[in-house]
Amino acid sequence: MLRRSYLLFIICACCISANSQQASVKYLTNYIKVWGFLKYYHPAIGSGQADPDSLFILYAGKVRQVKDDQAYRSVLLDLQKSLGTTSGKIIPDTSRLFVKNDRTGWISGDKLLPAALKQQMLWLRRQGYTDSIHRYMPANFFATDLPAEKGYDTLQFPNVDYQLLALGRYWNAIEYLFSYKYMISQNWDAVLTRHVAAFSQPMTQVEFEQHLLRLNAAIEDTHGGAVAIRQSGRIYGPYFPPFVFRFAGHSIVITDYIDSASCIKQDILKGDVIVGIKGRTIAKALAEVDWYVSASNAPRKRSLLAAIPIMQPFRGHDSVLSIRVLRNRRVIDRQLILQKPVQKEFVNQINSLYRQQTGNGTTTQNPFVLRSITKDIAQVDAANLSILYNSSGDEHLTDSVMKDMVAHKKAIIIDLRCYATQAVFYNKLLPALGRRLKQFAVLQAHYTRFPGLYHVKDLVDGVRKPTPASAYPGKLILLVDDRTQSQSELITMILQASGPAIVVGSQTAGCDGDLINLPVPGGYNLSFSGRHVAYPDGTASQKLGVKRNVKIQYTTAGIAAGRDEILETALRLIR
Repeated sequence: MLRRSYLLFIICACCISANSQQASVKYLTNYIKVWGFLKYYHPAIGSGQADPDSLFILYAGKVRQVKDDQAYRSVLLDLQKSLGTTSGKIIPDTSRLFVKNDRTGWISGDKLLPAALKQQMLWLRRQGYTDSIHRYMPANFFATDLPAEKGYDTLQFPNVDYQLLALGRYWNAIEYLFSYKYMISQNWDAVLTRHVAAFSQPMTQVEFEQHLLRLNAAIEDTHGGAVAIRQSGRIYGPYFPPFVFRFAGHSIVITDYIDSASCIKQDILKGDVIVGIKGRTIAKALAEVDWYVSASNAPRKRSLLAAIPIMQPFRGHDSVLSIRVLRNRRVIDRQLILQKPVQKEFVNQINSLYRQQTGNGTTTQNPFVLRSITKDIAQVDAANLSILYNSSGDEHLTDSVMKDMVAHKKAIIIDLRCYATQAVFYNKLLPALGRRLKQFAVLQAHYTRFPGLYHVKDLVDGVRKPTPASAYPGKLILLVDDRTQSQSELITMILQASGPAIVVGSQTAGCDGDLINLPVPGGYNLSFSGRHVAYPDGTASQKLGVKRNVKIQYTTAGIAAGRDEILETALRLIR
């Protein structure tokens, strides 16, 4: 009988603990939404009179202690009192706004809000933020930094207060500043609820970073990309494959060696196609690690996962993996031995291949600005052209390249499979082609008065428009793939709008609108697309990428043979 009573006591204690935790999650989730709305709409915070971080930590601590709705409402009323009540006549606003991201309608139906606070929040929602400066909004339509956000670089873990602040800051930044929030496939409120349960418990730094990665991946934005973390060895794993590789769909092609001796000893050849790992398809193996990076579409996600240093699905905690290799139509099952990067030769080679992959930050694989494929066909590398123009005070160097370019009368191929910048294209390349800068996209910038809403910003107004030369008589062909990202996608749209252009390639990265860098407690930085960009017909390039005339996919055979299948297709169109 005593044993049964003890067992019932344990069961009851567990139930009480679970119910208490569930209630805490409910209140913290609601509190984070309330705090976020006030951060972006209340004048005391936007103007700098009140510090949102200090308020968050003070009242989050109180929320974590409440046991019922009445106690929670009391905390919210204290928060409202500390900020002060604002009121007055609503100032009309007739601006035409982009409203797809507005989800503030939850306020009117929220049963946890005390009546006085709900009334205040609904008034703020109608009035908006009317001060001239908002410390937590981008300063202008192209600003990328939010300098008022503190990084708390020396933060030690566990620290539940600042863990929750990190979650609250990031979740609300996406809620009010991420221009493509409406495209997130997951319910953003559900993401918050799920993560509150984790962030409200003590975390190690590894656990904290794991959840940051999951939050970043949830927004499905290539501008989020790969987050710089400190515990990469414990998260991604300490063991690396002895080779680098590329994806062709859901197959993997080995493209180069990191440790050639290890590869030769294991009978691993360049061009081998890997179709399985640990008894699973490559697709299933990737599904387990897709939270390591954020990407707007599947091709870009695969490329980010494959790149050094993430190198998925091989890098991990196992020193030996079973793989299935396809070679000369034969299937070979074998054990792959991985290694830690401890030997100097291995480290030097992986660093060299990393520099090659990243192209000194531009991802270009071309060593030239311009090359003659034939006397009548020129290929221009967009990234290297941008570097030449931006780094030289002498425009004659760029003018010389433009003169050589248009001398190729049959076709000009602009290679945009890289990260380029726009200025040289509307200042130099368009005029050299005899073209003018035209309205190539509709940009919606943050509207400070109503955070979460956006207004049209003219991309062409105020841009220098040089007098064009005579019209270029040949074809203009643009090469794109998943490395065509952000500004390179905008450049593609600029050239498409300027006149006839044939876009050839695979799906681009699908992220437009200058990124926003958000400091997160712990010394981390998370990024996302800040402005909304669409073609003039309303088609968003986010996720989908730029419009293509000729769609090409890299193949296992082409990658294995070292061929440039996109360039080959472009040349066939010309000849």
